[in-house]
Amino acid sequence: MVVTLCSTDIKWEDKASNFQYLEALFSKFSFTTDLVVLPEMFSTGFTMNITMAENIDESYTLRWMQRMAAKYNFALLGSFPLLSDNNLSGKKSVVNRAFFVFPDGSFKYYDKRHLFRMGEENSHYHEGKQKCIVEYKGVKFLLNICYDLRFPVWSRNISNEYDVLVNIANFPASRANVIEPLCRARAIENLSYMIFVNRTGTDPQCKYIESSYVFDYKGDNIGKRVDEFDIQVINSKIDVYALNNFREKFPAWMDSDKFEIIV
Repeated sequence: MVVTLCSTDIKWEDKASNFQYLEALFSKFSFTTDLVVLPEMFSTGFTMNITMAENIDESYTLRWMQRMAAKYNFALLGSFPLLSDNNLSGKKSVVNRAFFVFPDGSFKYYDKRHLFRMGEENSHYHEGKQKCIVEYKGVKFLLNICYDLRFPVWSRNISNEYDVLVNIANFPASRANVIEPLCRARAIENLSYMIFVNRTGTDPQCKYIESSYVFDYKGDNIGKRVDEFDIQVINSKIDVYALNNFREKFPAWMDSDKFEIIV
């Protein structure tokens, strides 16, 4: 499987411009890919303006993702603010929801678990309660968003339940030095691939630098940059056969601690 990471410079709260840029980017792909991964809140930037949230039944962003996935015959992953039913109160709450959209238009989703309190995300968004593992073309992906990276228990790979941990982010330059060691550790400790897709550019609060990665289950950086673009675009191959072969030869997962997460 080929996965493509796109580290876009997100225009602040300007959905139309971000969609236009991505459409132009996709049209220039000279390669075939199975999955395209976009940063966290790829259509708005990391906004606390919850008026940007969409209702899923009328979501232009989701419909756009479905159109792109169908047009180019790849799966598409990215998050955006969404109005969601609160199961406890019956009222609408806003979540930072990642959608994994398949080429046929169907989708699965994950609501961000760890909300970034230093940016007051926990005051504006509702935390997710469930993990999401997506199977696509024989590969199992665990979905994470940005701040989740700092909490390894949440992404612990129990009995090899997933093959790839993928995290989409708006992780600022001021803390970018922690990305590589944390991602490498997640790959090694979980005997899985680790994909991290960060944005670039600036928003009203932060600056972002190129810091997207693909690590394999040994902790090696295996992403290959596509030089023809003005942003960081990375292609990488996910080889489940090689992964399973390594897990058989080095079955550290059999000695891992078993536990349940109480939410």
